[in-house]
Amino acid sequence: MEIELEEVERQLRGAKGVPSADKLIRYLRLMRELHIRDSPTVARYGNILLRHYKSHLSEEELWAVSEQVAIAALDSHALPFAASVITATNSRFPGSIRAQRLQGMYFEAVGEYGKAEAMYRDLLVQDPANEMVLKRLVALERSRGNLTSAIEALRKYLDTFANDKDAWEELAEMYLEVQNYRQAAFCYEELLMHVPGNSSFYVRYADILYTIGGPTNYKTARSYYAKAIELTAGGSLRALFGVLACSAHITDKVALQDSRSRAQIELPEVTTQALLRIYKQHAPDKLPFVEPILAKLQSGLGHGL
Repeated sequence: MEIELEEVERQLRGAKGVPSADKLIRYLRLMRELHIRDSPTVARYGNILLRHYKSHLSEEELWAVSEQVAIAALDSHALPFAASVITATNSRFPGSIRAQRLQGMYFEAVGEYGKAEAMYRDLLVQDPANEMVLKRLVALERSRGNLTSAIEALRKYLDTFANDKDAWEELAEMYLEVQNYRQAAFCYEELLMHVPGNSSFYVRYADILYTIGGPTNYKTARSYYAKAIELTAGGSLRALFGVLACSAHITDKVALQDSRSRAQIELPEVTTQALLRIYKQHAPDKLPFVEPILAKLQSGLGHGL
């Protein structure tokens, strides 16, 4: 579909005069299916489609296109155009929760937060578990700059939609903004259960544990950095540096006869050599800056390791 989208985009760019209806319809449909966000372009082509070819659309596709184009126009701050699409949508689909949600989004865009909240609250009376409306309340509180209320709104959303990985990640980032590291760590624990193969989640979780600090957290963080290194075949610079940073804080003595302990002893040296290889290959001009940092980290390693 991505290849098809590229071809349709090429044809639309090369069109003389008004592009054909089928190309415009196909472009917008592919953008929806691929979840690609290019709001200015979607708003431009959507405007052409709705002005010239509305009769070519089935009732179902007209609704999908209207919603897609209205949101793109709001994203692009094309507020008069967005208002016209939303007004037409409300007229065509009176009483629709989705259409009223678009109206609420318009109120958000123009800064009428009280009206937007009132509309969302009314919609939740009709459908208390409406996923998109609950998400809009989160976005609304963030727009107001009320991070505490945004966190509470997102937690309420996750009570119902606990499998939403994007929501867990957003909640983690909000907790980090208010420096609530333990709750942020909990969010990444949820993410690691949902997506155990995502190396970036291992790194972010380890970062948080390292920030919290303490012997136990340094050891746990090091193991998660090590897992990220394994998942990326040694390609995560952040995880490599993380291993060294954690090791510098761990001073426990370990027994040489234990194979696991020997691995702990060898890990910092192996990590250092991996970092040097990467910089020599990809950024040799940075070596004069990196080598002193690595030397300092190495000198800070606990003598027991």
